[in-house]
Amino acid sequence: MSALKIQQTLNKIENEMHDIAPNRNPALFGEFLIRGYSAVTLNSVPDPIFHEILHAKLCLGTLITLYDDFADRPDKKNPQLLESLYQLNFGGRTTTRYLNPQHHQVITFAESLFEEMENTLNRLPNYLPFKEILNFDLSQFYSANQYSSLLTSHPYLHNSAENCAYAHHNMGMVLAAMMDLTATETIEYSEFGTMREVFLLGQRMGRIFNVLATHKREVTEGDITGELPPLANAEDLQIAKKKLNQEILDLYAKIKSFSDRITTFSVESYLEGLLQVEKLHKKMEGTL
Repeated sequence: MSALKIQQTLNKIENEMHDIAPNRNPALFGEFLIRGYSAVTLNSVPDPIFHEILHAKLCLGTLITLYDDFADRPDKKNPQLLESLYQLNFGGRTTTRYLNPQHHQVITFAESLFEEMENTLNRLPNYLPFKEILNFDLSQFYSANQYSSLLTSHPYLHNSAENCAYAHHNMGMVLAAMMDLTATETIEYSEFGTMREVFLLGQRMGRIFNVLATHKREVTEGDITGELPPLANAEDLQIAKKKLNQEILDLYAKIKSFSDRITTFSVESYLEGLLQVEKLHKKMEGTL
């Protein structure tokens, strides 16, 4: 698959999202998703199929953005539509029979993104063996999205411990890393659990990057699903930001400690990619 195919999919995404979510800056897809997913792609992915994996991840990131808008933006919140979207999975479809025309457009678009992901992943050596795991990781994203939707409806539920436990799955980074493993030719299965732990730690780092970069926008939009928006005063906000930045350092050190325990891919390279994602969040603050 060439870069041309990615550009064609990107054009389709930008056109569809312009109608469905006009508030989203096209740079989110053309720059942030492409550069971010490229940065954290495991070095175990063979070069000839790098663009195939990137194509699947572009579809995934668009789906995450699409679902997110209907969960945590008060002006777009739509539980009925989300329940239909949650029926989509790898190898599964849903029905649009009882939905209005706008819902039909959203679900048709979501189905097309799933189809593109599957068409890509189906050609990779480990897709069938890992499909159950991919669907489990997808269900974790759905759970995080449901948490955001619940929090939007019932703001009094907010607490930092629960937010920290659930909301990081909204990043979908574990799922993206598992896509990389579907393309990895040689996997040391004795390391598999450890690799998954690294992906979870990396996902939590990504979540913190996102929380810090999108805080101002979320306050403006009335989105309370982040870890920072509910805080009332500047002093508490600064304390919370300092705590999150320290957590980034702790997570980095924890991931680095796995370097000698994983041979399937380079943990050092993955960490470098995470730092690039952090820089990308800071650069695009106000756009995301």
